[in-house]
Amino acid sequence: MRIDANTQYLGLFGNPVGHSLSPLLHNHILQKMGCNCIYLPFAVPGEQLKDAVNAIRSLNFRGVNVTIPHKEAVIPYLDDVSPEAAACGAVNVISNENGRLRGYNTDGAGFIASLQEAEVPLQGKALFIGAGGAARSLAVSLAAQGISRLDFVDIDLQRAQALAASLPLDVPAGAHVMNEEKFTQLARFSNIIINCTPVGMYPDTNKSPVATLDMLQPGTVVCDIIYNPLNTAFLAMGQARGLKTINGLSMFVHQAALSLEIWLGIKPPLQLMKEVLLRELE
Repeated sequence: MRIDANTQYLGLFGNPVGHSLSPLLHNHILQKMGCNCIYLPFAVPGEQLKDAVNAIRSLNFRGVNVTIPHKEAVIPYLDDVSPEAAACGAVNVISNENGRLRGYNTDGAGFIASLQEAEVPLQGKALFIGAGGAARSLAVSLAAQGISRLDFVDIDLQRAQALAASLPLDVPAGAHVMNEEKFTQLARFSNIIINCTPVGMYPDTNKSPVATLDMLQPGTVVCDIIYNPLNTAFLAMGQARGLKTINGLSMFVHQAALSLEIWLGIKPPLQLMKEVLLRELE
């Protein structure tokens, strides 16, 4: 990779960022596509987030991804946000458009694309484990696609209630404290169940947000937004029941592709992106 005065800079803001495969993926694809760009990870403490965002302008970065824990906190430092980002109250892509910083959210679009890729019907009831920013982004997109009901279980009941009450679309939504009894009650009648917590992520790969999925009906789809490991303990329980499961890899790839389209106006090869990640993860 050659770096010169014309090289465009892209990056990732989060804390921590050492586990992220975004630099590996983006730099491989950028090089393959002949783009004079480099993608760099930056661990940004919360108290330095404003300065980091201002540095996008001062250092003339083309754009950055934003990950945990800054997706919501970054919004006040931007000039504008897309309708999708405004609807879900979170930003995971910032584009420097001639010095004006605009925030986007590709979480929901990436997740919907992964469901469509797996031929999952976007209908019925969806149950979310966790009620953070990722859950909100996915919920907004699912509601727009025709899901009839959304339920959120979280160890923080107030957070789940705030999320359910703030959704911008007119879809029934429920909020519940996370425990096995309540999860069993809701999961039995859900069509799609989505783990939106980090429970089960590397290195704690033996953990699951729930103890069992034995209550699920045939046809229920089990999703995990985690992509490392590819097969979480949560998904393994769904597979043991003979259910369709979807990991976070496809969502991650579609998010990355949408980021490159926003920044550079290019459409990267999705299959190659998946192959790059699979080589690293398997």
